[in-house]
Amino acid sequence: MDPETIRELATPLLNALGIGDDPLISPMPGSSLKRTFKLHHEGLDYALKWYPITPPHLADPFDTERHFYQYLKEAEVHENPFALSWEISHRIGVFSLLHGRAIRSDEVNLPRTLTAGTFLAAINEHRHLPEAGSLPGTPPREQSMSNLLDAINGFMLQGVPEELRDVQPLVSFWEDELVPGWQGIIGHFLSTCETSGIDPSHELEDQHAILSPGEFTFHNTIITPEHKVCFCDFDQARWGDPACVIARFFTQPDFNVKMEYLDPFLDEMDGIPGRDPVLGVRLRLLIPIIRIERSLTALFPHLDWDLRQLGADTGKEGKVMLIQNLWQARQQLKAGLHLISDSQ
Repeated sequence: MDPETIRELATPLLNALGIGDDPLISPMPGSSLKRTFKLHHEGLDYALKWYPITPPHLADPFDTERHFYQYLKEAEVHENPFALSWEISHRIGVFSLLHGRAIRSDEVNLPRTLTAGTFLAAINEHRHLPEAGSLPGTPPREQSMSNLLDAINGFMLQGVPEELRDVQPLVSFWEDELVPGWQGIIGHFLSTCETSGIDPSHELEDQHAILSPGEFTFHNTIITPEHKVCFCDFDQARWGDPACVIARFFTQPDFNVKMEYLDPFLDEMDGIPGRDPVLGVRLRLLIPIIRIERSLTALFPHLDWDLRQLGADTGKEGKVMLIQNLWQARQQLKAGLHLISDSQ
């Protein structure tokens, strides 16, 4: 989407907001999909976001973000951008613009990790509000720990697609490292569940599910000029298993969130109503599992859990990208194996 096209589509909405006198519109830095734009009008800045239509089996990001911002308003959570208005027919939203920059990996520390925990707790303190019920529900693979294991194991059993068997580094990694590593991690998981009296097939109870703001990682944050960390981009917000949501935060690529921050992070969640009483136990069980999930999505960014498809790009460029992503997939695997070796 180019700036002039988005200007034409958004003009009625901008006129209604009083931003219609030919504002300057430019793509937001880092918006690789060219769907987020910066608007400048009479000394003020805004963000404009256009939402492409998604496949019918996926939650609609446009509806999701609208509902989440409505929930934030009712829950009186203010440490984030706020939505000014929506244009339904052209799927456009206009927001306040947070000035700042992306966080660097060397800036991730305990205080900023606790800020993330505080934000997660804040958006869940009032999750009983009716507006939260409009958000997408907990995905099937998070409805029990067994479901998550089965989802990952399904891809392991599929193996490398025939169209990619000529990518020898991928085949070697998959067969010599990933599958054996997964077997070790799942074996450790099952034995720990048995000794701890944890039933991995126990389904997540509704009162223990939490709201996730979407991709709950430092990738979706801005550091303001006042050095505050603020979360943004909520078009993937949904309900989920708190252990999975937090495990993904502690395994996010590009940012090393140290395991020593885990207990202080969980302390930030103490005050939310309906907290899972065995959250800490389940979280430590799932982090190595989520490392394998991260390994798969590093290799196959378009993996579809609902359709159980890897979404592999079998073209020449796709195969080159696969080889480039092997390093990150291997790092996630190694981190998962290191966790289980430390606990033995």
